[in-house]
Amino acid sequence: MAGRKKQEKNRRPSSGVAGRLLIMLAVVAAVVFGVALFFKVTTIEVQGNSIYSAEDVIAASGIETGDNLLLVNKATTAGNILAALPYVEEVRGIVRSLPDTIVIQIRESEATFAVQTDVNTTWLVNSRGKALEKVEGDLPEGQAKITGVSVKSPTAGMTVTAVEQTRLDAALAVLASLDGTGVLEHVAAVDVEKEYDITVQYDDRYTIRLGGTDDLDYKAQYLTSILAELSDFQAGTIDLTGAANKKATFQPAA
Repeated sequence: MAGRKKQEKNRRPSSGVAGRLLIMLAVVAAVVFGVALFFKVTTIEVQGNSIYSAEDVIAASGIETGDNLLLVNKATTAGNILAALPYVEEVRGIVRSLPDTIVIQIRESEATFAVQTDVNTTWLVNSRGKALEKVEGDLPEGQAKITGVSVKSPTAGMTVTAVEQTRLDAALAVLASLDGTGVLEHVAAVDVEKEYDITVQYDDRYTIRLGGTDDLDYKAQYLTSILAELSDFQAGTIDLTGAANKKATFQPAA
């Protein structure tokens, strides 16, 4: 009799553990069911787009209405968009807005320059050298160019490489130094055929001689100060090849 009571006593904790486990499983199942039932995507918004339509971005994202809001993989979604849409420079966020909305935030790139390829085609690239699209027909009016270098036939969305890679690197270094100075928007061409004598065409007014790629940031700052002192009616050649010695010259056009 005492032995039977002891066995029953030993069995009771096991029964209690099993009961608690069943309750936990039931709670988890209820939560999963609730998530699947109530948090479905019904609205997808896109912010920051101008080149691509919202429909383009949504289609590239892989998100569809009816998907589970909480199970949307942000990294996968961002990767899908970047792979499919070359003009998207950055996916800034994939934001869940309960109970049923996804907001896709992007930053688009600009076609800064046109480059010639080794197979005699023309591509548009951004200031970081990312290939955006192949040009069919004539270049857009006023499209800036990088000359003196041929890029290898690129793939949209990928960084371009060149037959003369050091020339391309020099061109991209010039663009990087001018970015944010207000000058880049006026650059019509960058000629890197001679890496030691790089020239920049500023609108149809100035030819800017930079020399090599040494001290480019300083040369860019020096250039902005010179441009600020020139009148809107002047044109000619700005020579910054002696900028390291704090020398620059301006030769007015004849």
